[in-house]
Amino acid sequence: MAQITPTDAAAAASVRLAPILDELDSVQRSITMLEAKRSELLAQARDVATDWASALDRSRSSEAELPYRSIAAEIATAWRVSDRTIQQRMETAHTLKERFPLILRAWKLGRITAAHVRVIVDAGAHIDSGEMRGAYEESVIDYAERESASRLAPIARRRAQWHCEQTIAERHRAARRTRGVTTRSLEDGMAELNAVLPAPLAAGIYDRLSTMAREVTRAEAALPAPDRRTIDQVRADVLSDMLLGSEPTAHPCTPGIRATVSVTVPVLALLSDSASDPLDDPQLAGYGPIDPETARHLAADVPGVERIMTHPITGAVLAVDRYRPSEDLRRHLRSRDLHCRFPGCRMSLDRCDIDHTRDAQFDGPTDSANLAHLCRRHHTLKHHTPWQVTQSGAGELTWRSPTGKVYTDRPTSTVTFSLDPECDPPPPPNPISYPAGAFAFARSSADPPRQNDAPF
Repeated sequence: MAQITPTDAAAAASVRLAPILDELDSVQRSITMLEAKRSELLAQARDVATDWASALDRSRSSEAELPYRSIAAEIATAWRVSDRTIQQRMETAHTLKERFPLILRAWKLGRITAAHVRVIVDAGAHIDSGEMRGAYEESVIDYAERESASRLAPIARRRAQWHCEQTIAERHRAARRTRGVTTRSLEDGMAELNAVLPAPLAAGIYDRLSTMAREVTRAEAALPAPDRRTIDQVRADVLSDMLLGSEPTAHPCTPGIRATVSVTVPVLALLSDSASDPLDDPQLAGYGPIDPETARHLAADVPGVERIMTHPITGAVLAVDRYRPSEDLRRHLRSRDLHCRFPGCRMSLDRCDIDHTRDAQFDGPTDSANLAHLCRRHHTLKHHTPWQVTQSGAGELTWRSPTGKVYTDRPTSTVTFSLDPECDPPPPPNPISYPAGAFAFARSSADPPRQNDAPF
């Protein structure tokens, strides 16, 4: 009997998988549409409670909440869940129906998922004007239909700020008052520690914990009897050691950040708080807008300054320079990609390889039009499975699955600033001509981690 080659096995798997994928897509779409229908029914139940409450004696305000509690309890009993949970879901469903009708309609059609809805509603919650909320919905819906909810989050925050009457600095001052630490008991002697912090601090803390956890893991791997803890377990142990064995330091804005935190700071935001255009708001990589005061603290004593020139409409990175030039191409790719470039993946750049889209051994050039960041998981997938990827202009990657399905991944930097997702950036201008633009700062106690070049 002839031996089956790996190529034949992969082809056979693709043939078998194709109908399964089609059915899974159909099932997932049906689930999504049913979730939207459930939300719509919960909103209707909330309307019933409102009508009931309006018929009560208004002089006895203590009774106004009872219809909502009663109807929530009715649903909760049938579903065998907490009535408090149901009442909260009723309020959320009402907010979606009244304030975000376009998003609800897209959800009902199965074009976006519940996760996308949560991201869009949370980011747009502070937009008071109905007209501005409508414009916000229009600006994010196309991107939401193409990308994962995790990738949508920073884009939604950015675009929500365009349509908000309050500045990010004003909202941050109010939100900062909600910071705190809570704990929740779990089973089997465990507990959950939760911290609500300004985004740059949370990002810096997590980055530092991850870096230290990887160092511990590498050191223990060389021991005769290495520890078998996972990276998450080591990260938790490092956090406990640092909090229980260290004295606190005090700084009004960014105490003790020694991790790498990337912030894009427009020039006007560095000079004063007077810039009122949301396009001038500083951006925390992977999160979205932050207040200018925090950005200035982070940028105050950085060892180097990178100037990133972007297209004024699409936000595509056109050129990158540094007053102390080095590794220009790497900086360009970091500014363009922001995370792994496999569709839906947001693995951070410090855990990604710089991959030749067309292999170097097959004469693939080492330039920005043939390089992209891939995490190890998707880098391996590209080279050792039938998945294929090609790269077109402006860093756009086209992935083809083993069953022939095509997925396009566009750099996040090209959609962060674009009101028209289909708008293509123009050719780069003369590189010696730099109009006023943005400065990107990376604050760290050491040089930023080098990317791993894989031999492909």
